[in-house]
Amino acid sequence: APSIIEFPIAWYAGHILQYIYRLQPSMEDHVRAAKENIGFVQPIPGMHVRRTDKKGEAPYQPVEAYMPSIQLYFERKENGTAKRVYLATDEPAVVTELRTKYPDYTFLTDSGTVSGANRGSRYTAQAHLGIITDIKLLLSCDFVVCTLSSNICRLVYEVQNSRMWNVNETLHSADHNYKFW
Repeated sequence: APSIIEFPIAWYAGHILQYIYRLQPSMEDHVRAAKENIGFVQPIPGMHVRRTDKKGEAPYQPVEAYMPSIQLYFERKENGTAKRVYLATDEPAVVTELRTKYPDYTFLTDSGTVSGANRGSRYTAQAHLGIITDIKLLLSCDFVVCTLSSNICRLVYEVQNSRMWNVNETLHSADHNYKFW
C-alpha cells in the first residue's frame, strides 16, 4: 500500500462526508429495498452519467466514453460473471441508449429515480430520496465510472478515499482528474 495519499484533501473531505452522510434507519431500509427491487447484487460496477444540468458546465461525454472502463472491469472478472451495471443518471434517454448500444449488458436503474431527476421535479422529496439512493448504491459498487466534473462523482471519490488506499483502482473518470473546487 502506498505510504502517501494522492489527494489528502479528498481523504479528509471523505471522512467528513462519510460522517455527515450517515443514514437514519428508515432511509437505510429505503436503500436496501431499492437494491432488492432492481436486483443489485455484487460484484457489480456502477456508472453515473449526468446530463440535464451539466450542459455548459463541462464538456459533453458520450456513453462510449464510459464503456471501455466497464468492459475492462468485466474482462478482468471470471468468465460467467453476469454483465450487470448499476446506472445512476438524470436522463431517461441514457438508459435507452446504453441498452440499445450494449445489449450484452444489463443496466440496472430505478426508473422512478431517473424520472425524478428531471428539471421539473428535481427539488421534490422523491427526487432527494432518489439522489441519496443513487449515491449509496454507487458507493456499494465494486468499481465506478463517472465524470469528476460532477459533484456526485466527486462525493463518491472522496468517500472512497476515506475507505481505501488506492481509489484509482475502483473509480475511473471519463473526463478529468480530481480537483477540490
